[in-house]
Amino acid sequence: MFSKEIQIEAVSLYLKGVPTVEIRKKFGIKGSSTLGIWVDSIKRDGVYGIKDSHRKQTSYPYSFKIKVINWRLTHHASYPVAARKFRVTSPSLIWQWERALESGRLKPDKRRRKRTMNKQEHDKIKKLEEENELLRIKVAYLEKLEALAQEKKKLQTKTKR
Repeated sequence: MFSKEIQIEAVSLYLKGVPTVEIRKKFGIKGSSTLGIWVDSIKRDGVYGIKDSHRKQTSYPYSFKIKVINWRLTHHASYPVAARKFRVTSPSLIWQWERALESGRLKPDKRRRKRTMNKQEHDKIKKLEEENELLRIKVAYLEKLEALAQEKKKLQTKTKR
């Protein structure tokens, strides 16, 4: 909704002591907490704390969601505090995750399906496995043969003495 430049300008006016009502009127900011979120983001992360209005939607893995929910509940923290700690884009997301968990709608991420092999690939793998088994047998045979040859050589050297 607001460009990075507008957000930075609004925060700089706030830090200079301009009243929030004037800043909100000047830039058309409707939400009362929006400016505070921008200020906190810049204080915490510098200019990188401000996000572009056209940023891509962030998706969080199931394990991360559970971690955030558990931390918030064990520390009795508010949603904004948990969102800042874990750098979640919006505190309301955590609230949504909790409601989804309570109702059983929050489920682990689905794993990618394995690509199914066609008949040709399956036959090729089977042939390679058979060849591999034959090579193992040959190696075992040659090792046994070499061990017998060395044993025979030891016996010959003992009888010559």
